[in-house]
Amino acid sequence: MSYAVRHAARVKGGQLILGNPVAWRAAVARHEGRDCWVTVVRQQHNRTMSQNRYYHGVVVSEIAGYIGESSEETHEALKARFLPARHVELLDGKTLDMPASTRLLSVDEFSAYIEQVKAWAAQWLGLSIPEPGQVETL
Repeated sequence: MSYAVRHAARVKGGQLILGNPVAWRAAVARHEGRDCWVTVVRQQHNRTMSQNRYYHGVVVSEIAGYIGESSEETHEALKARFLPARHVELLDGKTLDMPASTRLLSVDEFSAYIEQVKAWAAQWLGLSIPEPGQVETL
């Protein structure tokens, strides 16, 4: 089983300054003798909790109720329809197609995704999904 652990860091003067060097060394030590990927990605703010509550509690729920599927199945279908699959490069150079994920979207990307889903629901299903300020989400 493979897994990825994120470590906070800052780039300063061309050097990577780790937020927790002890945790970094422990993570590296667990892979002694193995080939590994190291990726540096600029930190971004992922979707907000209120966006997530609105998406699952209103958007997905409304569509799921209309089409007669569970919220989980509806969420999976929406991701497959509107988000591109992720391509993961393996150590041997092969690529693996993985399902899309909303978890990795930024605030702006998640907003655009929600709007795209709502526009589709209006056009193809005739559903008018309430705006976030029109409903209360838990």
